[in-house]
Amino acid sequence: MLGRRVGVLAVVAALAGAGLTVVRVHAQQQPADQVVHLLQELTDAVAPSGFEGPVRDILRREWQGLLTNIHTDGIGNLFGTLPGPASSPRVLIMAHMDEVGFLVRYIDPDGFIFFNNVGGYIDQSVLTQRMTILTPKGPVTGYTGFKSGHIVSAEERSRLVHLQDMFIDVGAKSRAEAEAMGIRPGLPITYGTQFTVLNGTHRYLAKAFDDRVGLAAATEALRQLKSLPHPNTVEMAATVQEENGLRGAAVVQASTHPDIVINLEIGIAGDFPLLTSPKLSQERLGLGPGIFVFDSSMIPNNTFVDWITQTAQAHQIPYQFESVGGYGEDGSELQRSGTGIPAINIGVPTRYGHSQSSVIDRSDFDNTVKLVVQMVQGLSAEQIKKITAF
Repeated sequence: MLGRRVGVLAVVAALAGAGLTVVRVHAQQQPADQVVHLLQELTDAVAPSGFEGPVRDILRREWQGLLTNIHTDGIGNLFGTLPGPASSPRVLIMAHMDEVGFLVRYIDPDGFIFFNNVGGYIDQSVLTQRMTILTPKGPVTGYTGFKSGHIVSAEERSRLVHLQDMFIDVGAKSRAEAEAMGIRPGLPITYGTQFTVLNGTHRYLAKAFDDRVGLAAATEALRQLKSLPHPNTVEMAATVQEENGLRGAAVVQASTHPDIVINLEIGIAGDFPLLTSPKLSQERLGLGPGIFVFDSSMIPNNTFVDWITQTAQAHQIPYQFESVGGYGEDGSELQRSGTGIPAINIGVPTRYGHSQSSVIDRSDFDNTVKLVVQMVQGLSAEQIKKITAF
């Protein structure tokens, strides 16, 4: 369990070409659990779409000695290789580095900050939240303010405030004072939250599990595969700007040339009281990774799906199916790359996605890692040929 947090904001890197000081929030007392520490560090990192540098730095460190040929491409995707036998098929594991966030749009004469969203939100999840604006001078804390309940009329209580009308209060008295803090249009904004182990349970609360949980699961699977036999070469891709139109994934095929793809993401858990229905979202925390059989960006190869379920059953790994609209993911870009590549999306069930904080269950994370390890060990040239044959 995590000890008491005594963390502070620390400036750790500057984004190349953007002139931004990037911050990462740390607890000075690190948890003993390697996975918890990695999840904490990845989710506390401030890295919305287009500003993924802090996460890229963490992964570069974690992959040293684990993968070879660690490098980036022109858009900022990070790659590495776990070599296999000569002339072996290439299995690509991928997950994205960016999180949903915002960009400064306008500073009004009184110093209030208006913003655009980067990624999909339900507007009411953005109101009355602490925010962090990244500037060349360092992080600026703000708050998406709203009227005191004492003066909200009955009509207003049932009326939504649209994101385009929301503002961030940074304590400035004027535009000049806000600009003196380093704020200008185009700077990135994220929620101001920290990773928490929920009350001694095996459930974790954090922002940006989408998709830092996928990156952590991939890294842990690669750590295990490093000392295990596998009949293929594993390529790893950590992509940028997934929340902004799958932009990083669109160029991954040119750098990796995979024969088959495993995309790791969050799953959409619906096991909580507010307006939930298994007809809309089938996953539940604690029942294993979700195998996506449909989303709005991809229908996977059905032979691949059947082989994954058989693999999970053979190794007693629990799993769930997920079929959900309004969801897009990087694997779909690889599926329609080259001459067409079999791809699957596997999600760690997550409550409250695309909001200030989300919740996952540790057993789902561990079983996702187990499933990925078994898949890689079973994806021989012969098996991939069976999957790709029509």
